[in-house]
Amino acid sequence: MRFVCLSLLLALPASAGEPRLLTFAADGALLADGPAILRSGGYALAPREAFYGAQRALIQDKDSRLHPVLWVTGEDIDTGVLEVWVGAQAPPGPDASSQSSNRVRFAGWEVRRVPAKESGAFGMVSRIEPDCPGEAPASGPLYDEHGLFAGWHATRTVDGRPMCFAVPLERLSLISRTLHLTLEEWNSRHDATKEAPYLRAIGHLWADEFSGALFYFRRSSELDPANARVWLHLGFVEGKSGHASRRVDCYRKAIELDPELVEAHYLLGFALLMRGDHDGAYQELRILRKLNESYAKRLEVFMKSVHVDVLGPDGKIRHRTPRSL
Repeated sequence: MRFVCLSLLLALPASAGEPRLLTFAADGALLADGPAILRSGGYALAPREAFYGAQRALIQDKDSRLHPVLWVTGEDIDTGVLEVWVGAQAPPGPDASSQSSNRVRFAGWEVRRVPAKESGAFGMVSRIEPDCPGEAPASGPLYDEHGLFAGWHATRTVDGRPMCFAVPLERLSLISRTLHLTLEEWNSRHDATKEAPYLRAIGHLWADEFSGALFYFRRSSELDPANARVWLHLGFVEGKSGHASRRVDCYRKAIELDPELVEAHYLLGFALLMRGDHDGAYQELRILRKLNESYAKRLEVFMKSVHVDVLGPDGKIRHRTPRSL
């Protein structure tokens, strides 16, 4: 134990500055040293990829004080963010930005967020300009011009080149305190090799490169068939690629694996509505009303705005008045 602790101390960077995440193997060897951000209540956000294979982890605050990671409390695999708890003794981080400016910085790099659009991953994810430098910086927190927390930066490889994306604060808030796992338990559930095609597919999806996204999501479905989010995103990309039946099958597979996956019910309801299955869409609306009222209202808006023409037994098209929603 003394040897491991000494190895940890020797591996630590000595300089103070922005908070850092440090992860270590069982023998004390340093696995990763990356940016992190402390939040109120002893929580911190850090790059998810740094935790693969880690037996222990520390958050080093700006004054070089060390705080051991006690629990994994939330994650977003798509954006590569892990929330951890290091204890109430940790200092709080900067306040969240309320600025609407698209000018942000990370790793000392001043960048601009291009206007965001909603992706199949559900969440407004923006491109960052200018393009990533030759050696793209690791993922980490974004700050506004006043040094306030403004979101998260994620780097993804698209067609062999790095692309940088900005994740908004609203999406990060959704992951908070949704898990309670030790590092060992978290690692028992995740495999870097299995998840690599999925993360590559996400980059293609965000970049609107649907052929690449389709290839990698299909590959991911073979390597990790029990991951409901793989089938969720695969269904979205199958639809974008003109495969309507496959899209519906993928959404149903996602729901089979995770019956409470809200986005899958929403996308399935929308897909069924678009192909004229008003009854099927209505069933998804009923489920959404129990799971998530916000998504239920979104689907309801579409259902009220689309009339359904039905082919009658006599071969004539008839307009059917939708049932009361």
